[in-house]
Amino acid sequence: RKIVVGTTCGSIQIWNCFGSGVNSRPLGAVYSAHGGTKPVTFVTFSGNGERIASRSEADDTARIWDANRMEKGLVGRKFSSRKKEGEHTPSLLLAICNGLPAFNESANCAFGPDGRILCAGSSVDPRAKSSNACGKVKFYELPAEEKRLKVSKEAGSKSSSKSKSTAVLDPIDEVNVAPNASVLGVQWHPKLNQIALGTSNGIIQVLYDPILSTKGALIPTSRTIRQSDGLSDLLRSRAPTGSAAFLGSANSTIIVPNALPLFREEPRATRKTKERERQDPELTKLPQPPVTGGVKTGCGIGGGVTFSQYIVESTNYVNNKNIAGKDPREELFKYSEGKNYVSKAYEGNIQKILAEKTVEEEEADLKAGAGKRQRTK
Repeated sequence: RKIVVGTTCGSIQIWNCFGSGVNSRPLGAVYSAHGGTKPVTFVTFSGNGERIASRSEADDTARIWDANRMEKGLVGRKFSSRKKEGEHTPSLLLAICNGLPAFNESANCAFGPDGRILCAGSSVDPRAKSSNACGKVKFYELPAEEKRLKVSKEAGSKSSSKSKSTAVLDPIDEVNVAPNASVLGVQWHPKLNQIALGTSNGIIQVLYDPILSTKGALIPTSRTIRQSDGLSDLLRSRAPTGSAAFLGSANSTIIVPNALPLFREEPRATRKTKERERQDPELTKLPQPPVTGGVKTGCGIGGGVTFSQYIVESTNYVNNKNIAGKDPREELFKYSEGKNYVSKAYEGNIQKILAEKTVEEEEADLKAGAGKRQRTK
């Protein structure tokens, strides 16, 4: 029913998200949480909602706050000349965890299931040339609020400044998890009691305890490795290259089909790429335009022009409108002189008989010739 927000101006705010009303002011806020105007890049509640942890990419600490005091109006005020930058009352700022460099906004932290342990990841400067740099997960033991108040009362007679100082914590344990990489995200599961880590080199790791953790990563780790027999080794050694048995061996790599260049998705085309592809006739499958003119047909490359079309175009018959009463054959006869491809039917007198005998006369002559041969035999 409540959310906590970290702002870029350096404040932490608690808002009420229960009900249908619109809230114009937060329930509580603290300013200059990490000093000055350093941005607060991560905030989270503890499991019971009594504490708030915050981180900033501008410093190397994680800070623990009392959510109840922040909500009751005991908020930290902005920096003034009377206070040092980022100074808050110890009743509000419970602890400061040192040794957590953060070079990115995704650096976070997580409370343990009981809220007494805080874990956070450290970042590695990518510009550093040191080969021993390693991303770490650090654990901090948070002081109980009742115990810290009791100690402050016992030590009140000695020094009031010491009794009211905020606890500065160093890690009680740290684990190297990412060589030459930063720990970007940390998540502590309250039921499984396991910690999931995300690193800048693209690897996800899970930290667990064989006794305290339940399910999760314990299920695959509890399974024993299958023992290979002699027959399986023999069949695997004789398996052809590319078969399932060959790819299933321990020394080979499995190629994911969708990872091949053939199945990779090309990046989204920009405006210039789309315009260039639009002008390409092969990519757009643009049909060939027809030949310009009123008489020609077909495409510009393979379309042919008949002899009649050639005559009409050469004599400008399309644009010449004074053709009424003229015989177009006269124009064709002009091109028949001295041309071998012109039939003899167009030579000389058009009324000339083209054949000396008709088909019937030729058939009669053939029958007569066949009768003479029979008589001679």
